Amino acid sequence: MKKLLLLLVPLILFTSAYAKEIEKPSQEKINQRLDKLEKPLFTPFVENYILNDLKQLREDNKKLKVELYKRLAEKEVEISTNTINYATSTINNIFYIIAAASSLLVIIGLNSIRDVNQKIRTIVDEKVSKVIDDYEKRMSLIEKDLDKRSKQVLQNQKEIEKTNTIHSLWIRAAQETTPSGKIEIYDDILKIKPSDAEALTYKAEAALELDEANWALHLANQALNIDDDYPNAFYQKAKANAVLGYSDFAINDLEKALMLNEQYIEEIENEEEFDSLNDNKKYIALIKKYKQDSETNQ
Repeated sequence: MKKLLLLLVPLILFTSAYAKEIEKPSQEKINQRLDKLEKPLFTPFVENYILNDLKQLREDNKKLKVELYKRLAEKEVEISTNTINYATSTINNIFYIIAAASSLLVIIGLNSIRDVNQKIRTIVDEKVSKVIDDYEKRMSLIEKDLDKRSKQVLQNQKEIEKTNTIHSLWIRAAQETTPSGKIEIYDDILKIKPSDAEALTYKAEAALELDEANWALHLANQALNIDDDYPNAFYQKAKANAVLGYSDFAINDLEKALMLNEQYIEEIENEEEFDSLNDNKKYIALIKKYKQDSETNQ
């Protein structure tokens, strides 16, 4: 390593000295050339030339803009003139067409503008008359429909009033404790609605409470004539027949009542009117059958 360093140090010193020797002649050459110069390498006239060119370019650009604006103004004037000429020509053509059409109409048979106006008025009158007739027909239909609807509204109001009155009478009947008082209320209901099968049936029940079995039977038959599937009417008829001694009729009516409403099986044992049927085999079998069905359903 030491040997290598000893060799490198002289080599470096030699290289530095050689470089200095090379630089000296170069610097001397430069100085000689500077001494031989008779005029400067550049002149200020070059800068002046560039400035003049820039000024000329600005002036040319300005002239170009002026020329452009002038051309645009001329074009706008030309376009406006062409538009006015076109509009004038169009209007003239329209007038010529109108004049030609008027002349043609006169030649065909319409002698004057008055005839044309009269014809137009006639057509307009016919159209207006037709429109008025259609309007009157529609208004008539609307009036008939309104009259029909007003009658329906009045009828509905009467029905509502009637229903409210009947409802209030039923509430009074439920609060009434005497059979005769109930019958009077049921009569009021039947005056409003004679075909009320329910009122006739409850009136029959009240008649049975007054020991009027024949009357009750008649009222129950009236109710069934109105509604032949009303179970309570069959039930009240069965009670009336049982009181009158018509056992077979009573059992048949009772069976029909139970077929329509099985819940009557729970009330039969508490009804005194059916006491006369306790020994009847058909009655016993009927009660047993529906009791078994009731227990099975439970």
